[in-house]
Amino acid sequence: MERVVVAIASVGRPSLVRTLQSLSEADPGAGRDLTVLIADDSPDGAATRLVDSLKFPDLPVTCIPVAAGNISIARNALLDAADSDWLVFIDDDEWVQPDWLIRLFDCRDEFGADVVVGPVLPAYPEHTPKWLLKANPLYADWGHRGKRLRTGRGGNTLVHMPFVRRHCLRFDPVLGRSGGEDTAFFTQAAKLGAVIVATDDAIVHESVPDERLNPRYILRRAVRSGQSYGLSHKAQSDSPLWHMTFGFEAVAKCAVAIFLAAIYRPFDRGKSFRMQQKSALNLGKLRAVFGLPLAQLYARQH
Repeated sequence: MERVVVAIASVGRPSLVRTLQSLSEADPGAGRDLTVLIADDSPDGAATRLVDSLKFPDLPVTCIPVAAGNISIARNALLDAADSDWLVFIDDDEWVQPDWLIRLFDCRDEFGADVVVGPVLPAYPEHTPKWLLKANPLYADWGHRGKRLRTGRGGNTLVHMPFVRRHCLRFDPVLGRSGGEDTAFFTQAAKLGAVIVATDDAIVHESVPDERLNPRYILRRAVRSGQSYGLSHKAQSDSPLWHMTFGFEAVAKCAVAIFLAAIYRPFDRGKSFRMQQKSALNLGKLRAVFGLPLAQLYARQH
């Protein structure tokens, strides 16, 4: 029997109920045993109380106290507590499709992957403006099934734990409040030889709260994502040639995106906004090149 641990860092948000309900209805596949491990990072045990109020007879759920207010520390606690060969990170505002786990493992088998990154589809509120829906700014397309990646993320991601243990991989607590800890973790894994691939059919959905519909928030998030990406690669090769090449590429992409955003603006606001996002992403990369501080978007909740 192949054991799989679903790892969730949570402060006890109500959305965790839907997450666990979907996991209880998921098909793990033949010869596979599914359990859930929750790192309770709330200061008062809110996630544990929420889990204790629920009943999922066929889904073993264990909570471990963390209360650090730091998602890196919470995720490291999950790494330490998981006793399986395979672990899947999802967030407590996500819910999975019934065949989700089967699809992740099918991709693992087909490509011999150590890490598989699946799609997270945003579920926007009904009142979301049409142009914003068309832009779909909170969806990150990681690519087609089997695409080789150089990094990953902490949501809807299958991880081979023997690789993690062998290389003593950890999430950086310094990034645990500002963000980018998952980018750094998986970039290091790739550098150490992990086979990281995308798949487009292991579907997870994510609730989008109203506050994340703010265009300014979305652009700030893009800047931080680009900076996190840049910092991860800078840590691997912080040479003058890297600064020049990476910085020049970011400037060029930023300029093209700004130009296209202006062109699209009069007749396609959604496409124009996507170009603004790309310019913000590359602005973040430039912040990494110049060593500017990584801004904190919000008080981290997970």
